[in-house]
Amino acid sequence: MRARTLSILIWMCLLISSVAYCQLRMMPWEFDPGAERALKANTDLLGEEVLASGEPSFDGVAQYFPAMKRPRAIVGVKEHPDFIGVAWDGTLEVGKYWLSFRLGDPPSPYGIEGPVTRSLLGGYLPIVETKWQFDGLLYEETVLGHSQNLSTDEPLWAYVRLRVTNPRQQELGVRITVYSVPARGGPVLSYAARIPGGGQHQFYFKIPHHVDPQHLVFPIDSKDFERVLEETKTFWNELLNQHQQIRTPEARINDAYRAWLMYNFLNVQKTKGNWEIHDGRPFYEEIFGYSAALYCDALARYGYGTEAEKYLQSMLSAQHPDGQYITVFGVPDNGALLFALARQYELSRDLEWFKKVAPQMIKSCEWIRRSRATTKTMLSGTKPLTYGLLPAGPSYCDHQDPVQSYMSDSYNWLGMHEAALAFREAGMASEGEKWLREADDYRDDILASMQAALVDVGGFRALPVEPLTQRLLKEGGGDYYGLIAPTILETELFGPDDERNSWITKYMDERGGLLLGLARFADGVDHAYTYGYALTQLRKGNVDKFLLTFYSMLAYGMSRGTYSAVEVSFLPYGINELTLPHTYSNTQQLRMLQMMLVKEEGDDLWLAFGTPRAWLEDGKSLSVKGAPTRYGLLTYNLTSHAQEHEVKAVVEPLSAPRDRFPKLVKLRIRVPASLGNLKGVTINGNQWHSFHDDLIQLEGPMLKQRLEIVAKYQGS
Repeated sequence: MRARTLSILIWMCLLISSVAYCQLRMMPWEFDPGAERALKANTDLLGEEVLASGEPSFDGVAQYFPAMKRPRAIVGVKEHPDFIGVAWDGTLEVGKYWLSFRLGDPPSPYGIEGPVTRSLLGGYLPIVETKWQFDGLLYEETVLGHSQNLSTDEPLWAYVRLRVTNPRQQELGVRITVYSVPARGGPVLSYAARIPGGGQHQFYFKIPHHVDPQHLVFPIDSKDFERVLEETKTFWNELLNQHQQIRTPEARINDAYRAWLMYNFLNVQKTKGNWEIHDGRPFYEEIFGYSAALYCDALARYGYGTEAEKYLQSMLSAQHPDGQYITVFGVPDNGALLFALARQYELSRDLEWFKKVAPQMIKSCEWIRRSRATTKTMLSGTKPLTYGLLPAGPSYCDHQDPVQSYMSDSYNWLGMHEAALAFREAGMASEGEKWLREADDYRDDILASMQAALVDVGGFRALPVEPLTQRLLKEGGGDYYGLIAPTILETELFGPDDERNSWITKYMDERGGLLLGLARFADGVDHAYTYGYALTQLRKGNVDKFLLTFYSMLAYGMSRGTYSAVEVSFLPYGINELTLPHTYSNTQQLRMLQMMLVKEEGDDLWLAFGTPRAWLEDGKSLSVKGAPTRYGLLTYNLTSHAQEHEVKAVVEPLSAPRDRFPKLVKLRIRVPASLGNLKGVTINGNQWHSFHDDLIQLEGPMLKQRLEIVAKYQGS
């Protein structure tokens, strides 16, 4: 949960007072006793219930609490300085105004009867469709944002189509009246039509982002609307399908990941030749370096290296003369940026770009080394608790008072370690070896400090995020501890089977840190911060726990029709914060889906490690096309032929291959229990004996060729 600024509070107050939130009276403020019991428990009772019933699924977790009741989406032009907001009922947020279409004569401020449905055109495009009914008529509002040639330098306009359908036999009249908050003064604008029985009428408008208070909206004809609609569809379809492509048996996932990419592109603002990554618009005008860097990492993982490079260079322009990069988030920013820079090079091998940024990366590493040196002082011949750690500084956006924090150190270690590997890959051997030695020494100091800082919490030991204050640990797992501690895990400081992972995961499991597999925050969840916890479960082989978090994110971390991710939602009530779409949440969802399908683990490559068994029911298939890895672009697919007791997999030869291969490629084929145990494997028609349980192990150089794999099962 991020610190609020005055601008956020003003924006929220205006939005709550607007027409879009006039129906808060409809909100249920009570919930069933089972939910109340779950909220008061130290363990994740509902998550345990889901896990006990079998493999988690979307329907399995979505049954517990209502969907998000007041979602918000945005539309517009990629990287444009402006945007258009669309509230849950179709109210438009345009510049400094909120515009709504009130219905009826006289106009009704509650012009909705029954449920409101929201969706994105095509499932993932920034074209929001809102449907409802009122006074016997069916309404469908379609909203998009457009500028001339979809340029960031041209003014942004909102385009609206309001389609009204008369399902009755007799003719009915319709009147829509445009209202604004703040009010424009003077006469209101009104438009009317007569609709024959079974017929339709469509109103078309365009609205400048800098609203003209004398006009508010400008009527246009259908040709103008259809023209900009087609331009918008073409641009975004090409953008969102040009790199890595993921297809699963669940349409929700296939649409959602592209919607997450889309929203994040709209949260980027091009300003004076730089690109600013906002965590949301307009509620987070500041740049949170940690979040922005991880977004660039997600872009690199999905093949958007061009965007990642220019965004990262914009971030580097804010580097301090001493080498530190820090924003309103805190000390972890520096390491997160190093990590994202290194990963972009490792995935793209864009050596020309890397040579431009490498000097600043070295400056950043030097800042870490110099800063650590200030704490390497022995006390009475022994190392103090924070020996070799970074000195105190702001460690998290909501905690700006200076502290020493394992989040700060784990991320700066990660950044230095990944930078060293990138230097080595880029032919900078001496720099690579130098910073690898420093990173190893840094990790040793972090682990020694952690070991000494452990706190007995009644039956087991837990890791305080802040070794000297222990304040987060004292608050319990369902507060900031449950948000910040998992970020340590996401750096993979510990190995997959390292018992030290439990210093954090056990505390979250047993001290109120989770609700349906999501990071608790009071009576709500801040789901994106669960990423590190879920990643640890995946690495340990606890796939069902990983899937519990994944599906709960889909059910409660975003709107179910428009996939707009929120920062905090209060599950029992279906109430969400107004901070959506939220860049950090979209980013962690993208990274989690990637880890499910393609993960680099040390020198090995893991494929399909976190997929649901239901995805390989008879006739179903899964495919990943063009996934960037440090070894090249990877493509594979799995198809179930359960009736024949087999699954067929095809792994294509790496495209744009690098000069080395993974040591091992581990393909996990998770099938329904009805298929029984894996009894045999052939590769390109030849028997293959390196398999165990659901895991087929390949030698890395085999990725030079196309591999046709047939896994045969004994049946139930």
